Amino acid sequence: MTQSLHPLVAGWRDKLRAAVSPLGSGVGHLQVRGYKPPDQDRIRPGKTAAVLVPLLDLEEPEIVLTRRADHLPQHAGQVSFPGGAAEPGDTSAVHTALREAFEEIGLPPAQTLPLGFLDRLDTISDYRVLPIVALVQPPVVWKPDFREVAEVFTVPWSFAMDLSRYEKRPIERAGVKHTLWYLQYERHTIWGATAMMLLNLAVRYRDVDNASPAVVG
Repeated sequence: MTQSLHPLVAGWRDKLRAAVSPLGSGVGHLQVRGYKPPDQDRIRPGKTAAVLVPLLDLEEPEIVLTRRADHLPQHAGQVSFPGGAAEPGDTSAVHTALREAFEEIGLPPAQTLPLGFLDRLDTISDYRVLPIVALVQPPVVWKPDFREVAEVFTVPWSFAMDLSRYEKRPIERAGVKHTLWYLQYERHTIWGATAMMLLNLAVRYRDVDNASPAVVG
């Protein structure tokens, strides 16, 4: 007897395509390296970045995440998506994300199908990040670059799409109040920008079926 899929999983491929902003639309004004606004060069020099949100293309997809190496000077030990700052040779945000994913965890671009964008995120640390959602054809042998990545792990789709699992906490930095989101999965605490991106994906996914989408915040 076949076990029925979790309600958050049924029809996930079609709903996911409807939830993301299609490639080539919605970010047309972001023209430098495909996505950095021309008027931001002075304000945000060298702080444009892209991350890949990789989904293993399974009956229930699994979201691929990394834990950063403990010896790094910034964000050591934190959970993140593969990605990083744009380099001069990158032609687009997709190029940046695929390049970084290959360098950090050995994800072959040939097994990766970018689908679309989530909302651009300006982080507290003043990075402007564009997340690219992509399907990954399994199996994949992860090859983490241990100079940057301590481990690669996955989170089940139904877990990450469950909005009730997200918790927000207020913080204050340099006199400015912010809200940080947290998602606890087993021994992994996913928080900050990564949790915010996952929440953005979960809200977009939910709102595909909602005539009057609500705001989470």
